[in-house]
Amino acid sequence: MTASATSGLKPTSTKVVMNDEGKKTTRYNLKDLALNDPDTLQILLKQQAEHLYMVVDEIDLDTHLQTFMQDHTEEWERIYQEHYKNIWLEVRFLDDQEIVSVQAETEGDKAYIKGIVTPDVTKIVVTKPNGDSITVVPTSELTFAVSFLWNGSSKDEYATVKAYAGTKLVDSEKVKLVPQTEDDAQLLMHTYSVLDAKKSELKLRGIVKLPADKIYVTYNGVKKSAKVQKLWDDVGSFSVTLKDVTEGKEKALVEIYKGDKKLSSSSIGVQVINKTENTAKEYTLTGVAEIDAKQKKIKVSGTVAGWDKNKNKNVSLAIVAPNGQKKVVQPNAHGEFNHTFSLSGKNKSWNGDDVKLELYVDGKLVIEKEISYKTVTTKDKKHPNGNAYGYWKNQDKKGKDKDRDDEDDDDDDDDDEDED
Repeated sequence: MTASATSGLKPTSTKVVMNDEGKKTTRYNLKDLALNDPDTLQILLKQQAEHLYMVVDEIDLDTHLQTFMQDHTEEWERIYQEHYKNIWLEVRFLDDQEIVSVQAETEGDKAYIKGIVTPDVTKIVVTKPNGDSITVVPTSELTFAVSFLWNGSSKDEYATVKAYAGTKLVDSEKVKLVPQTEDDAQLLMHTYSVLDAKKSELKLRGIVKLPADKIYVTYNGVKKSAKVQKLWDDVGSFSVTLKDVTEGKEKALVEIYKGDKKLSSSSIGVQVINKTENTAKEYTLTGVAEIDAKQKKIKVSGTVAGWDKNKNKNVSLAIVAPNGQKKVVQPNAHGEFNHTFSLSGKNKSWNGDDVKLELYVDGKLVIEKEISYKTVTTKDKKHPNGNAYGYWKNQDKKGKDKDRDDEDDDDDDDDDEDED
C-alpha cells in the first residue's frame, strides 16, 4: 500500500540549506508551522527541543532556541514581535540521523504516526504490529503521517518506521503504541532540570501548551511557582529556580494550573551535578573526648569509617577543641586517629563547648560532628624504675613524699614491709 503524505504547509514554509559540514538540512518557518501545521511544531518542541535552533537572517541571529528564550526573555519577545514571519527553526544533530523525529498517538481504535525526516529520505515504510506495512512519500516539507486501525491492546505493541534513500535503508526506529487515557493529555511539551548539589540549587525550565498560566515545581520538600510566558499561539514557556535544596528524590513534581484549576501533573527526572554530598555519604565519624583538669589536657580519639589512606588524598580531618584550638590530623590505615590538646598557658580557658570533628573533601566541609567530653582525674605517676636505689634515697630521708605515697592504692605501698 502506497500513499502520499499530505501537509497543510505552504511551499514557502520550509527551505533546504547547506550546513557547515556541507550537508543539506531543512529549516521550518515558525509562523507557517504555527498557523498551518501545529502537529509538526509540537513534534519539534516536544522531542527535539535540545537540538532545535533559531535562525533570523535579517538580524544575523543563529542560536539555540530554548536557551535564548529563557536567558534573553525581553529580547526574544522583541524579535518575536518584529521578525515573526522571518523566524526559522532547524534541527541539528551531532551524529547522522535521517529520521529527525517520530511520534505515535492513539485515539479509540485508530493509531496515528507522524514524523519528520531529512532531505535525503525518499520513502517511509511503517510496519504495523500485525506485520502489515504502509509506504508513504515525504512531503516537500519533509514531514509524513500515517494512520491505521488498531485494537487498542493493553500489551506492549510497537510500529516500526523505516527511512529509505532510494532503495537503501538509511534509518529505522520503533515507536510504542499506548492506549490513550485522560492522563495522556499531557500539557508539558519539554522540560530540562539540573540540580547543582554544590550550590543546593535546582533549575527547571520547560515548554508547555496553553491555556496553562502557572506552574508549581516541588522537589525534596521545597515548592515554588512560576508564571507561564507566552511564546506564540498555544505555546508558552516557564523557568523555576529552587534554592536551598539537597539531593534526595530522583524526580521533581511539576503541576500545571490555569487559574485555581489544576490541569495536570508530571514527575520529571532531575540531573544532578557537583555531587560532593555523595562523597560525604561514604564516611562515618565516631569519637570520644576526655578532659584531664589536673594535667590540663584534653585527649580526643576516634575512627573515620570508610577511610583509605591510598584513596583519600583529597580528604582531611580536623579536630576543634572547646577553647577553639584546631588541629588537622592524619588517620592511620584503619581510619583511627587521636590527638591531645594542651589546656595550659594561653590555651587554658574553654567555655564548655563540645569537641568538634570536621571532615573536608576537596577543601569543603561535608561532615561536622560534635562529641561531648567527660572529665577524668589522673593520679601522680610513680617513677618508671620503682624503688631503685638513688631514686627514693633522698625522699625517704625527708619522709614527706613516702608518707604521701602510702596514702594511695598503688601496688608499691607495702615495699618497706617486704624488705624487713
